[in-house]
Amino acid sequence: MRRTILAFFALAVAGGCDPRDFDAALDKAPVQFVGAPGGFGSNAGRTLLPLAPPTNRPAVAAQLLFAGTDTPSLALAEFDGNGKTDVQTATDIELGALGLASDQGGISSAAWLIGQPAAGSGPLEIVALGMPGVPTPGPTGGVAFLNLVADSSGKVAFETAQVPRGGPLTESHFGLAVARGRVTQDAADEAIVVSDNKVHVLGFPTGDVVSASTCAVALPTPPDLYRSLAVARFLSDGAGYQQIAVGLPVKGGAGKVVILQYSTASGTAELVCASKPGLSVPGGNPPGFGTSLVAVPDVSGDGLADLVVGAPPDRAYLLFSPFDGSRQPLLITNADAGSEFGQRVALVGTIDSKGIQKIAITALQADVGSTKKAGQVFVYELAYLDDPSSRVAVGSQLVATVNDGNPTAKTEFFGIGLADLEFNSSGACAKGKDAHLLVAGADAGIFTFFRFPGSGPDPRCFVQK
Repeated sequence: MRRTILAFFALAVAGGCDPRDFDAALDKAPVQFVGAPGGFGSNAGRTLLPLAPPTNRPAVAAQLLFAGTDTPSLALAEFDGNGKTDVQTATDIELGALGLASDQGGISSAAWLIGQPAAGSGPLEIVALGMPGVPTPGPTGGVAFLNLVADSSGKVAFETAQVPRGGPLTESHFGLAVARGRVTQDAADEAIVVSDNKVHVLGFPTGDVVSASTCAVALPTPPDLYRSLAVARFLSDGAGYQQIAVGLPVKGGAGKVVILQYSTASGTAELVCASKPGLSVPGGNPPGFGTSLVAVPDVSGDGLADLVVGAPPDRAYLLFSPFDGSRQPLLITNADAGSEFGQRVALVGTIDSKGIQKIAITALQADVGSTKKAGQVFVYELAYLDDPSSRVAVGSQLVATVNDGNPTAKTEFFGIGLADLEFNSSGACAKGKDAHLLVAGADAGIFTFFRFPGSGPDPRCFVQK
């Protein structure tokens, strides 16, 4: 079977092409395939981390880090200006330095951190990796900081920058989810880390624990070693710091989304529940509520980020800050209740000049043609009132449906991972335009890169208007 990991498509074109023609463009787009490395096992497309193209290597137009979640494996895909891909994998020695051994699980999540630059140098760029199945024995877990270093030939070394000294490595499945944020200060990024029942902020680059959650809302043990995280400025706290949204889907009961906020009011530095710790929707939260989260840059016009919450099997919600019930959530549904719609959500590009944001939502077990439970990704455009200054979302419009296009494939869980990849096309396009490309991961397999045929616009030259 053809095992597809990544599907790329451009968002809007710089010159005469209607960005709403997603479906027509995708239907005509041939696909390039690049085989994923061996040894990844299943869930190879679940952990995806886009990285900005390196400034010191102009031949590299895009970078994507990906990892196996149930086997110790890690790789970096680099794309040149023509879409050609070079995939480099971490060695057993490099994986061992991270704390991963052959008899352990893999990497559940990753976050790209930018530290405070030293005098006369550029910013530190480190990747935080969540490894909930290590070290053994026992389900303790861990987090490691990774530095990607390339020599003059382009060979990449996966160097361990640091394994946190003060990390609570006795906690069950520490590293279930890792996100980037500035929760306790605004000078440098921090790593937000979730275990079975707690949330921590790790200082960067020291790895010391800054604070631990004391939220009164219990964090139930997840059924499948997965948590969802979104970090943004959701609330007006006066200090301008960000808050942490944690998704807590449960089986057989109402799912939850909890917002945590840093505070020193009690005299000790800690994460505490926000004024509205448990977000809710009309009719009650469904069991899958909180399975996936993504922060959306202020679509409600209050200067605060809003939040898309996936709630499989058949819905997702856009919740408006400050989550006080003054505005009803925007509900996005899928008619196929068995498709697991809402398993993953992601932003698609940035808000355009008309104040419109696109989001991608996965239906992980949607049927595609004769293929049962192949999986699909749906792209929606958030619609607004006619007055651009109001920027009030009133609905959503489906503008694209993405799948791997293989009618004979077996179950692949297409869309098990979603990411937005920055593609620097200045080396390939006369106009030097950049693109944001949607990346969809599947269970195992091969990268795909969508292009338009013939002499029409090259998607590497597309730009969000």
